[in-house]
Amino acid sequence: QLEAPLRRAVAARDALGRSPPPPLLVKIAPDLSGDELADIAHASRAARVDGIVISNTTIARPSSLTSANKAETGGLSGRPLSEPSTAVLRQMYALTGGQVPLVGVGGITSGADAYAKVRAGASLLQLYTSLVFEGPPVVWRIKAELAELLQRDGFATVADAVGADHRQR
Repeated sequence: QLEAPLRRAVAARDALGRSPPPPLLVKIAPDLSGDELADIAHASRAARVDGIVISNTTIARPSSLTSANKAETGGLSGRPLSEPSTAVLRQMYALTGGQVPLVGVGGITSGADAYAKVRAGASLLQLYTSLVFEGPPVVWRIKAELAELLQRDGFATVADAVGADHRQR
């Protein structure tokens, strides 16, 4: 059911005649089932979208939340999203065979968080909550920490580390 609207979106984008065409990305939540992820992976590859953003906010409420507002409805972002989004990222990389660029989003507050997403399959990263709470200097800190981790593990570039967890099996 997703493939047809994605194909229409790609065709509409391509009909703009812009060179290069603007990227078309699909953004998904971390709360999807394995079957839903497989359907999205198949449809995204078939429609030739430019990438998948993993992930949007979650509706889950982990038991680790301590705020008095923890039962509020709506999307949860930030630190509690880190592990679930990285798990979905890892699944989607496997489902797409590493053939669709993935954007890792959710709970990136350190170079280690960024590195985990890259190793799971992210070729791009997006910060939001940490940027809101820590400001622009967080970008430089995460970048420096990520560079140290890449060097420690013998990767010359971020691209060399993309999907590394899948190659070690």
